[in-house]
Amino acid sequence: MKTYLVHGLARSGMACVEFLLKSGCLVYVLDSDLAKMGQASQKGAHIWENQDMSMLTAVIQSPGIPLTHPLVKQARDRQVRIMGDVDLFRETYPKAKIIGITGTNGKSTTTTLIGHILTECGVPVAVGGNVGVPALSLSPLPNDGVYVLELSSYQLDLSACLSLDYAVWMNITPDHLERHGSMEDYVYAKMKIFAGKGNPPQSMISIDDAYSLQVYDEMNEAHPGFLTPVSVNRPLLGGIFVLDDLLVDATGDERLVVGDLSGLDRLKGRHNYQNIAMAYGICRAYGLAPDAIMRGVETFPGLAHRQEVVRILGNVTFINDSKATNADATSHALSAFDTIYWIVGGVAKSDGIDELLPLLNRVKKAYLIGESATNFAKVLEGRVDYVSCGDMDTAITRAYADASLLGGTVLLSPACASFDQYRDFEHRGDVFRDCVQQLVVE
Repeated sequence: MKTYLVHGLARSGMACVEFLLKSGCLVYVLDSDLAKMGQASQKGAHIWENQDMSMLTAVIQSPGIPLTHPLVKQARDRQVRIMGDVDLFRETYPKAKIIGITGTNGKSTTTTLIGHILTECGVPVAVGGNVGVPALSLSPLPNDGVYVLELSSYQLDLSACLSLDYAVWMNITPDHLERHGSMEDYVYAKMKIFAGKGNPPQSMISIDDAYSLQVYDEMNEAHPGFLTPVSVNRPLLGGIFVLDDLLVDATGDERLVVGDLSGLDRLKGRHNYQNIAMAYGICRAYGLAPDAIMRGVETFPGLAHRQEVVRILGNVTFINDSKATNADATSHALSAFDTIYWIVGGVAKSDGIDELLPLLNRVKKAYLIGESATNFAKVLEGRVDYVSCGDMDTAITRAYADASLLGGTVLLSPACASFDQYRDFEHRGDVFRDCVQQLVVE
């Protein structure tokens, strides 16, 4: 009987427990949360109490637990494999078609957009991974089905060889450096998306940032013909690009203008153009026709917490961009709107918001929330009008009062993590949405 230790019982960890128990495996669990271990025990798992590790088939580690954890060292000292839930998923379904998507920003929108396009084209699809449903909780698909998985750097860090069929590399900007230690290690973790037993998967890769361009050059030299470059900054030969709001496919003998993206209200901004170009490229590689792909793009409903239009009150539009947990993500929102009343703050990332200063000409006033308020006030001093609000409700009330005078956009795009005041970015976005819906027009 195969025996596993599931280390960490967050969403993906508990999915692993349930999956392994159903598969007839002996399962041990370990988590700092005694209540979660109790839940797993009720399902049939055993509590890990420093038993002999040599009996283990593998340790399945939560992506949120770093590889520097002492238990990891113990396992490696005893030559016990450390793996993640996505590795177990791939080994369980070795013949399944899998599209993997990674990058610093845009993963969730692109993952969901690809799933939507495939579904609209009649392909059996299951979407999950780092977004939505854990991989091991996805329903089995028929032989012609496709799994579309968002893959974080934490998940890939645990991976050895996913042998994906298709891969999407969105972009790379500094993020999660407290986990990875350096940009080089962060990029290295992401590059595991290309790992296979032979050639890499058919891949779309952005070349619009220096790190991604370097990855493309290195991978294309080693494996020519497997990576298609994508740009929203310049035209390409032998790639896919967006120029003057037009999506262009230059992968064949002639350039094909696929469609005009300027009228897509749910996919506004250059960053969403990148999402569209990536989704188009991977769906073309899968074999879908350009016009069918564009019909899927045009019917995409958008994602919650990603530049989500929550409400329009008179001349004021409320946008929930709670997923913007770093400055790079917030830069996309600030670039997509004008006359902005900006709600910003939380747990600041290491790079802060300095890179957003060139975009402040779009901001009428900033409303500071969370633990970063004092530091952000120093950055914004003399550059844009601001007020410290503390909590979301106060920020929304004051922003609406100001915005209703001239009209504009009340934008929650925090450029920060949420853990000072909220469980996660979804909770933060839900609070924003609820507060906005409770506003009364006088």
